[in-house]
Amino acid sequence: MYNVSKLSLATLRERINAQTRTVEFKTDDGALTQMVYIPKFTVPAGAFENGAFPKKDMHLGGFFIDKYQCSHKAATPFARGCAANITVNSDEDTTNIPVSLPGKVVWTDIDQPSAKQACANRKINGVSCHLVTMKEWATVCFLTKLLGHDIRGNNSYGRDVRDADVWDNKGVPDSVQSGRVLSGTGPVSWSHNGTADGVFDLVGNVWEWMDFTITDGVYTHKKSSRINDRDGITASDTVIEIDTMENGETWPATGTIQIEDEIITYGSIDYKGNGKAILSACSRAQNSTTAAAHADNTVVYQLTKYCITPGGATAYINNGSGISTSDTAIVYTDLINGPGNNGFAVGDTLQVENEQMRVTAVVSNTLTVERAINGSSAASHAKGVAVAKVSTQMQNLSPANDAYQQNYLTTMRGEDDLACMALPATANQQTNEYKDGFWIRNHGVRAALRGAYWVYGALGRAGCALSLNESPSLRWNGSGFRAALSLEVL
Repeated sequence: MYNVSKLSLATLRERINAQTRTVEFKTDDGALTQMVYIPKFTVPAGAFENGAFPKKDMHLGGFFIDKYQCSHKAATPFARGCAANITVNSDEDTTNIPVSLPGKVVWTDIDQPSAKQACANRKINGVSCHLVTMKEWATVCFLTKLLGHDIRGNNSYGRDVRDADVWDNKGVPDSVQSGRVLSGTGPVSWSHNGTADGVFDLVGNVWEWMDFTITDGVYTHKKSSRINDRDGITASDTVIEIDTMENGETWPATGTIQIEDEIITYGSIDYKGNGKAILSACSRAQNSTTAAAHADNTVVYQLTKYCITPGGATAYINNGSGISTSDTAIVYTDLINGPGNNGFAVGDTLQVENEQMRVTAVVSNTLTVERAINGSSAASHAKGVAVAKVSTQMQNLSPANDAYQQNYLTTMRGEDDLACMALPATANQQTNEYKDGFWIRNHGVRAALRGAYWVYGALGRAGCALSLNESPSLRWNGSGFRAALSLEVL
């Protein structure tokens, strides 16, 4: 890795672009697909947000990503190549394979699990591709900013809302769906670096599924390692040696791990360097799991939970049998604050499944609430159900009908686990450098979509647009996907 502090910004940009290239692969089922190599690069500390982000150098890149939004391998400029709402559920399926090629009808009307499986079904030299991760997508967005390119895309029925409504600013219309364009047919300004070797259609055309989900506003981040004990561990061991740690220096002093189906908490960590550590004071069989023996080299995940809602929070009902339709006291546990939030306060609006409530008093970990506000209906809620604070940084839209919130993404999360994902720390009006919209439902399971689609105009202008609004089961003509390939497994 070169020392970015000794390079001028112009030289840094030249070096990155010189290493960026388009590669055409032949997949194991005989199809052709085009991917762009994103070279390793560093975003210097303080590069964005007037020196406030990132807090330290971010080392990113070193992978392939699809050059264009995916199409079915049988797609043409006039047909999608497959039935709408097709389910892809087998890695032995060689019929429903996605490819990345220009001039095709993009593959939409597919839910997130099917998109994820479709990407895995595309194999190159025996290695499966994968649905783009939040980090990979954010890497290209950060790279676009670092390169100084004011990226464009189809956010206004075939053109960019910022460009004149003339022929050469438009993509080729998609005959299947009005407003969409065929993959990769826009001007070169629609690529991440403004060159023909770039990644196209990151802004608009269709939303793209990410391999990222939240539950009740909470994201669980996993860092991997492996058991480092020739004999493995027994069901009663309270000291666990691990190695091959992912970002071992960032593991918390106390925390939670998952080994196969068992959840374990540890009371201390002795990090030895070089990805090795000893976890001590381990409490086995947490969260109603069962203690078990685990063999040497078994994967160990360190789990950290983050509330994703700026100015929000999530906790969980701890009343003995939950709450009835008339109860006004909620005892809560396991509070997780979002950025800029510090617990619950009088006046807060809460989302509890499909009911909204208003906090009228707070005493320790007990909330007194007014039930069924904003046109919602009172319902009983079981112990363990999430209680999510509705953020005052965003609008509270349609609260009586599967409520959601929206505003603009204005600053990014800076935690070690999250800084590389372009997740919002604050949401406010569009007066910032990121320019793009942010949507969230803080109840139920939601899968991430990025980039916006053809009707969003100023809400999707830099590639950072993020929707955590939809169920993973959503299928519609405005969402698609693309694949990535890790260079480390080739």
